[in-house]
Amino acid sequence: MAKSGKVVQLFQKPENFIKTRARELQLGSCYINFDWEESGIASALVSRKHTNGNVTLGFYLIDLKCLGIKDAFFKFNVGVDEMFDLVDQMNGVEIEYEKIHNIIYGAEAFANDCGFKPHKEWTVTQFILAEDDDSIPLIEIEFGEGGVPAFFVGPYDNPAKVNQILATLDKNVGVGNYLFYNDEDEFEDDEITEGGDEQSFKQVYHTFTSAYRDKFEGSSTVTLDKDHIAEIWGQKVDLGLYSLNDELDDRIIEYAEEYEAIFEDKSLESISQIHALLIQNPDMPLFYAELFLQYKMMGLHGKADAMAKKGMQLFPDFLYLRFYVAHAAMVDGELEKGLKLLNKKYNVDEAFPQRTAFAEGEFMLFYAALCQYFMANDSLIDAITCSDALIIEVYKYACSENAILDLLSVIKAKLGEVY
Repeated sequence: MAKSGKVVQLFQKPENFIKTRARELQLGSCYINFDWEESGIASALVSRKHTNGNVTLGFYLIDLKCLGIKDAFFKFNVGVDEMFDLVDQMNGVEIEYEKIHNIIYGAEAFANDCGFKPHKEWTVTQFILAEDDDSIPLIEIEFGEGGVPAFFVGPYDNPAKVNQILATLDKNVGVGNYLFYNDEDEFEDDEITEGGDEQSFKQVYHTFTSAYRDKFEGSSTVTLDKDHIAEIWGQKVDLGLYSLNDELDDRIIEYAEEYEAIFEDKSLESISQIHALLIQNPDMPLFYAELFLQYKMMGLHGKADAMAKKGMQLFPDFLYLRFYVAHAAMVDGELEKGLKLLNKKYNVDEAFPQRTAFAEGEFMLFYAALCQYFMANDSLIDAITCSDALIIEVYKYACSENAILDLLSVIKAKLGEVY
């Protein structure tokens, strides 16, 4: 009790706030992926408005055909820009609250009748929604196919998982009373790197990493704080892709587009061409990064290291190059070298406390390098925490794509061993 007699409001965890007070906040905009009816998979976003102009968001990945709420998470008291970033990622269109309420609660009830419980975060995220009572008008939504449960085997559903789902359906709806679709085509790496469906991949990613977390998170030693990483992304990452200097960033983007064919060639001829470009543009750190990579790809590791060293000396504040080199070291298994380049820290703001902001590419490369580091140390929960940051812009950075694909391969093997 304060001396004035007023009760002092202590800090409240976001989960507790959501459970006790989120429904007191004004409902905001709601969004859903434009093709939810056709695909039977809905990415649903519901917002609540805070008086400070921020929003609390509930995200729900919903299988309307059978399994219900496959994933759920929240973002607490964040800026509206972060909400619109999520809307862009999910190819979202605005939808009235009453309809999205019926979709979410209807899918949860339909799945429950089939024997499937919602994702564990539903215990929190359901309180971002209104209560499911008579105050919400009932809207007819089709679940299953014509009301019949329909189970579609996903690309990461191993045989044991499939058998478990089928056994649950047999028990709860009866043999022959559901539809079963088994597409034997597995997810290929080039679906992400060569124009695959980004939203579909993200759904696969979240489903697969959630399955691993559900199985192993409680028994794993965890180093990273995912909330802290989210805070860095929300508060300290600038709009620049490579640099915080707008002019330099624009030049890098221009050169990356103009010389894309040279950068992709990876040959002695392309190395010669990039050296010529560097002579003409000695103030361009991008060429040092590209030469480092070209030499590495050619197996000329000594020259690669020399180029990296010179570039980092000339451009010490261009952390993109430094993290590029750290990422390569992690991939090569030189973990101590890579971690040293990250100043032996596990968060970018702690590794470089003199910086108040980071370019988007710097953030992504830092956590891509860490993802490879934790994979090498078999600390997969920490690796997933890193990849959760990378998945935000998975198509934009090759390091993000490579780290996530490597991680999914490892997780798939681990889950296969368990089941």
